[in-house]
Amino acid sequence: MTIDPRSPDFDPTALLAEITEATAQLLGTAERLDDQAAREPCALEGWTRGHLLTHLARNADALCNLLTWAATGERHEAYPNPGQRNKDIEAGAGRTAAQLTTDLREAGQRFIEAAARLTPEQWEAEVERPVGGPQRAARIPWWRLEEVYVHHVDLDLGFSPAHWPAEFTGPALEMAAERFTNPAYPTKVETPFRLYAEDTTRTVGVGCDPREKDHLLVRGPEPALLAWLIGRSNGDGLVVEPFDALPTLPAWN
Repeated sequence: MTIDPRSPDFDPTALLAEITEATAQLLGTAERLDDQAAREPCALEGWTRGHLLTHLARNADALCNLLTWAATGERHEAYPNPGQRNKDIEAGAGRTAAQLTTDLREAGQRFIEAAARLTPEQWEAEVERPVGGPQRAARIPWWRLEEVYVHHVDLDLGFSPAHWPAEFTGPALEMAAERFTNPAYPTKVETPFRLYAEDTTRTVGVGCDPREKDHLLVRGPEPALLAWLIGRSNGDGLVVEPFDALPTLPAWN
């Protein structure tokens, strides 16, 4: 089973078990929090762990809205209006650690149950997130898995990019690189460069063909490359060839 949503063999319902396992790991971390720790900063600037856990719960609900769109054929935006996402996060951030964890667990379960009900035909429907343009509903489970894995790191409680499984980091690295040149996203790189994962031998081009060897090459372990590319590390330990500073990246969004 492949978890890469770009693969012709991809089965979105088969990814639900992976999401369930990743969510269980996340909940195991969240359940260690007391109320004070929930109000402490996470790794995302300006947010506490309460903000982050609330966002993860509301993201599950937002993706359920997209599942409803796919199931009914009627447009259901992820969020009712542009400001609602931030309002909901602020409103929920100050809750107790137990309330935050319960909300996350229940929202995650709602997502799994809604996704399990879609038919193969409904997975082929087109939906839209706030950025990225129209995409097949079959991508929705991947979006949820990405949220859970990446924001587990952002909780800053011991789960690191090194804990991401290899079957996730490979597709995630390639798709992150694609976003930097996709006109449907606001993130663009000024100077193209290549990435080489020393542990998997994967080569990825960011704004260029990976076979174009006249561009800078950034190499290191695949999880470390992905973490740097999506703004979850400063790139310490990565090597640039020929010797140079790491390329400047735009903000990840």
